[in-house]
Amino acid sequence: MNKRNQALAVPSQSLNISGASRADGSRLESALVSIKDAPLSSPHESYDRLVDASPQGVLFCHSWWLDAVAPGRYEILTVNNNGELKAAWPVVFRENARRPEIVMPKMTQKLGILFAPNDSKYAERLSDEHRLTDILLEKLPVDCSVDQRFHENFKNWLPFYWAGFQQATWYTYLLEDLSDVDTLWHNLRTNARRLIRKALKEGIRIQETNDLECFYALNSKTFARQGMETPFSLDLLSRIDAAASRHAGRKAFIAYDQAGRPHACEYLVYDKNCAISLLRGNDPELRASGAGTLLQWESIRFASSVSRKFDFEGSMHRSVEAYIREFGAHQAPYFRITRKTKNSKSSRVARVAGRALRRLARIIDAH
Repeated sequence: MNKRNQALAVPSQSLNISGASRADGSRLESALVSIKDAPLSSPHESYDRLVDASPQGVLFCHSWWLDAVAPGRYEILTVNNNGELKAAWPVVFRENARRPEIVMPKMTQKLGILFAPNDSKYAERLSDEHRLTDILLEKLPVDCSVDQRFHENFKNWLPFYWAGFQQATWYTYLLEDLSDVDTLWHNLRTNARRLIRKALKEGIRIQETNDLECFYALNSKTFARQGMETPFSLDLLSRIDAAASRHAGRKAFIAYDQAGRPHACEYLVYDKNCAISLLRGNDPELRASGAGTLLQWESIRFASSVSRKFDFEGSMHRSVEAYIREFGAHQAPYFRITRKTKNSKSSRVARVAGRALRRLARIIDAH
């Protein structure tokens, strides 16, 4: 019996520059050069290949995900050199905004700039990143505010700093190697293992579900307990579910007690590289059962069969962060990069100064 099968029995008994392309595949007026690749079966096929290959790629960046969460509201800014896509930046615009505002769509943890793999020397790779980022920044609409979270493998935000942007460091937690479930179990904190055993002793069972209405109702109780409205609609969840089922993978789990009462729920989206805990929730009146901890562990075990790593999606909330830490995940910093603009003389001067600094940096880089 191999390690994974043994672990399943452990606690569970249960530089030509291309312009941006719109979401519908049409060309923007600012397009300069078309991608020179062979005819593609979809308008974003070359871009989606970049998402798969890029160190900053994550399923949130795929065109199918953007079609689900922001239909008709996104553009993909690209840099193309001799028919090869070197960098891309998917940006989503706020709906019905008076001025262009780039925002994070709901249910989407991170987007940001994607670079093609580059095995050059570090200094050369850094120069390439500066140049590609500068080009993408030039493509942003004038007077456009920006609020976007970047992948943890996006390390170099200097071009944004030079352009007058701000940055805040956020954190997610990752299990970076799911190959040995015994090790994952060993790395759980003592309290997490205690709660898992307690839930099993009380007869909590985990079931996969396709009943999104039941899942949504249970998940909404988590927000109601905090006096909040659920920040996403059942329709949005349904669109994500359909898209992930078609293009990647998804699993919805609910933890029930012996009386059939639902205690906790979790929704995963995944590809071969990463499983992401998109939603977690519980019934506030039944939180003491340990069902949520058991469900989280079973979700991790499932993820180990389909993905290389597990992303808990945060959290920046103190109480949630403490819960996630119980599972032995490693802290991973990532950038939230923002720019607030006003249609004023001072902001125009700042943008002109930023462009001058970027041009100067490119001249220095070239020498």
